[in-house]
Amino acid sequence: MRRITSGQSIGDKLKRTRIRKKISIAEVEEATKIRAKFILALESDSWEQIPSEVYGRGYLERYATFLQLSIAGIMDQYDRERQLYARRCQDSQVELAPKNTVVLPRFLLTPRLMVGSFVAIVLVVFLGGVGYQLKKFTAAPYLQLVTPAHAEESDGTELIVNTNSVTITGNTTSDATVSVNGVAAQVNDDGSFSQAVSVQKGVNSIVVEAINSKGKSTSEVLSVVVK
Repeated sequence: MRRITSGQSIGDKLKRTRIRKKISIAEVEEATKIRAKFILALESDSWEQIPSEVYGRGYLERYATFLQLSIAGIMDQYDRERQLYARRCQDSQVELAPKNTVVLPRFLLTPRLMVGSFVAIVLVVFLGGVGYQLKKFTAAPYLQLVTPAHAEESDGTELIVNTNSVTITGNTTSDATVSVNGVAAQVNDDGSFSQAVSVQKGVNSIVVEAINSKGKSTSEVLSVVVK
């Protein structure tokens, strides 16, 4: 801190008075209960070393009283020097910025970042493809039954017919084999199939099962009611 002077500063007055009266710092500390480091701060006009302005005023008034100085004069000078000190501190904190300030973008695309991004994209695509193939490899075959055209009524799992034979049709994956009540059905290249089944009067259960090349299977049970 640059010392503030206006004739004789407060610190000069305190220090010279103490020396003239041949009083040590320890004696001041004992009499005023002000810690030695704050006494030295007052004598050197080092206001920034005082905890706060309230403490500063209190310490100064107590010290001036101990030295039998004019309290009113000391405190008036303190107010003037404190204002000057605050003004100079504020001026020293002013930063003169250049007129043309270069603002760096928050996101800077560098060659290293580009390479890293490309590798990440390739890795995501690769893992996605592997995941899809793995899911396809382990998945059971698709199986959908189509209601026979000659069915009188149907609710999706039950057919009501008036014949002694029904033709079960449907769709599955192209690599699957289909059996209807244990009898192999012909599966076309597009996955479509059909199989005629004999039925008797009453309720008939027809089990349709599709098995793919990986051994995974899907089955549907269809109830056929013959009137």
